[in-house]
Amino acid sequence: MNSLYSILFIEAEYRKVLPVIRELGRRNHRIYTISLNRFSIGGSSKYVRKNYFFKDLEITKILEIIKEDNIDLVIPCNEKSVELISENINDFQIPTLVPNIESFNICQDKLKTILFAEKIGVRIPKTFVFNNIDELRDSIDMINTFPLVIKPRKSSGSRGIIYVNNKEELISNLNSEYISKYNFPLIQEYIPQGGKAIGASFLYYQGKEVFGFCHQRIREYPPSGGPSTLAVSIHNEEALNTGRKLLNNLNWNGFAMVEFKEDPRNGELILMEINPRMWGTIGLAFFSGEDFLNGLIKVFLENVDPNQINKSYHSGYYFRWFFPGDFMSILVDKNLKLSTKIKKIFERHQNIIYQITDFHDLKPIFYTFLYTIFKGK
Repeated sequence: MNSLYSILFIEAEYRKVLPVIRELGRRNHRIYTISLNRFSIGGSSKYVRKNYFFKDLEITKILEIIKEDNIDLVIPCNEKSVELISENINDFQIPTLVPNIESFNICQDKLKTILFAEKIGVRIPKTFVFNNIDELRDSIDMINTFPLVIKPRKSSGSRGIIYVNNKEELISNLNSEYISKYNFPLIQEYIPQGGKAIGASFLYYQGKEVFGFCHQRIREYPPSGGPSTLAVSIHNEEALNTGRKLLNNLNWNGFAMVEFKEDPRNGELILMEINPRMWGTIGLAFFSGEDFLNGLIKVFLENVDPNQINKSYHSGYYFRWFFPGDFMSILVDKNLKLSTKIKKIFERHQNIIYQITDFHDLKPIFYTFLYTIFKGK
């Protein structure tokens, strides 16, 4: 009989955490959460024994909860908690899913990611680096390829990403308001539409791969580069092997997703970024896999060698963030006729997991609306 454990999720307000909480809860593990929003999507699940709400994270409070609830494993779910625990890892006497702070910083800063990837021979977009607007103005003539992408060095999702078609648009978009919010960004070549968007996602334990998984993004919201709303599990050995190359060299520990875009001009996979935390479609990984969550428990809590974990998974399994994500993605698609939009909204897949919708656990459905309305308040 498998042992049961107490597991603490930090930053559980995000919808991506919910499928993991539900699945571990169904296996009778004791689930506790810390949330930074009163309307926590993950923290509202019926499988959560107690959700702690804090306006901000403090190491002392986290350690008090660990002691009070006899926590066996800590899973930080987003950059803020991953960074905080990584910086204070010596205060934790139980397993935590975080990388060392040096590796985290390489992934968190897109310029550092690009330089690191280039050094070990991973294909990256052509990148222009300037420290300020004056440097850009002085060297603007060296940029002769358009369109380009303005991309903050530190951000997630589509926040701060702008597409520009000429030098005038490039200069005008890098105004004081943008720089004040994001600092001076990277300027990169635009990879044309038409290529596949592929994510290679991993769980690592002290530099060793526990599980590797690949998915292809089908739809996203917002369409300009938001999170996946519909994705399918695939096997892409190039993406998996490149992801392993990066994470092995970072001596990784915990969750990470390596994002690629296929260049339709030559079929090459180009590194977009490394997300140093739990990824949005993580529910698809264990839905498609044989041993993903069992592997997490066995390796981090039962000292099983990562090489002994079954790493197989099925392709052709689907993930859907139905509402409002996929609904809105379809609705705003200008290339679809109304009849096609209706058909896609109600399309069904044989093997599918929904990120939010689960009629055995209703409260998170309502909290999704509340979280969206009161996010950041």
